[in-house]
Amino acid sequence: METERLYEITAYTENQVGLLSAIAGIFTRRSLNIEKLLVYPSQIEGVHKFKILTRASETQIRAVVLQIEKKVDVIKAYYEIDQERSGREIRDVKEFLTQREKDNNQI
Repeated sequence: METERLYEITAYTENQVGLLSAIAGIFTRRSLNIEKLLVYPSQIEGVHKFKILTRASETQIRAVVLQIEKKVDVIKAYYEIDQERSGREIRDVKEFLTQREKDNNQI
């Protein structure tokens, strides 16, 4: 039996109604819990970034990522082991907050 690890899935998507529900359904059908979910606009206009943290085996995570990529509104999805992503998460959040502040100042 494969050991479960903490993985982070990143998916770049179009901003479409119902996409979050569709992605959550993929996890539900595989009995996987979403430990953490972060969704925010990417640097590309009209494209959002999903960051999903879940505990699974590598076989399960590959299947989930392939299923996510099959969604019409998903541009690209990939996964990494949680230990590889620790510093990037902080940078991504800071980047998001900086961009939001810039956007608010333009209004």
